[in-house]
Amino acid sequence: MSAQPRWGNAGQASRPVVVKRDDAAMAWDRNAARILTVTAFASIAAGAIHVSAARTLGRGDTQTFAFFAAVAAAQIVWGVIALVRAPRLWLVLGVLGNAAVVTTWIVSRTVGLPVGEFAHEVLPVGYADVLATILGAVTIVGAATLAIRGSTPTRAMASARGFALVAAIAIGLLALSGAMSQANAFSGSGGGSGQNAPAGGGGYGGYGNGNGSGSGAYGGGAYGGGAYGGTGGTGGTGSTGGTGGTGTMTSSGGY
Repeated sequence: MSAQPRWGNAGQASRPVVVKRDDAAMAWDRNAARILTVTAFASIAAGAIHVSAARTLGRGDTQTFAFFAAVAAAQIVWGVIALVRAPRLWLVLGVLGNAAVVTTWIVSRTVGLPVGEFAHEVLPVGYADVLATILGAVTIVGAATLAIRGSTPTRAMASARGFALVAAIAIGLLALSGAMSQANAFSGSGGGSGQNAPAGGGGYGGYGNGNGSGSGAYGGGAYGGGAYGGTGGTGGTGSTGGTGGTGTMTSSGGY
């Protein structure tokens, strides 16, 4: 008996096998999108505060302006691109860049920077610089977590729109408060009255004439300062009474 072809199976087309992803992998994708969204917004917010620092501390100081402007641009650009696409190399760059900025801040507030106009001087802490440093640390932790896992979502905002909106509002308000604090620290600078920054300013430090005189909320030049606090001049009569003497205290905050 000769072999006959089996025509019965000829019309059966092959079908692709659909492999369903497990719940753990899908949950990680959702969490990764949220982590990346917060990380990117934190970097952008830190950059916004550094923009304000560049505008205030950079007055008359090209080196200081260049430093803060470069940091601000890097943080903002990194965050915007990360919202669209964040490969592992980009995440690693974000970790290293923000780590350098955070380390600089820690050294300047503990032992003093080894170089610069205020080398070996321990600078005071202010609200804006602390907030910018915290946002930078959040960026480091988030980017490092995603880089270690090795899988990052593309278009994180599109993957978690509702969460992204809430995160944008919350982190945006923090950035606005830090930028306003930095700007307000300089609204009464230059030897005039210092009602907005009675102790020489919040944020990254006061700005003005290091030897200027004028009335401050705490009494003239005792809390005066230049771009980094500096040494106050001869103070006028403060609103709390008395005559301010020669100031030696640096202003609150300042790179």
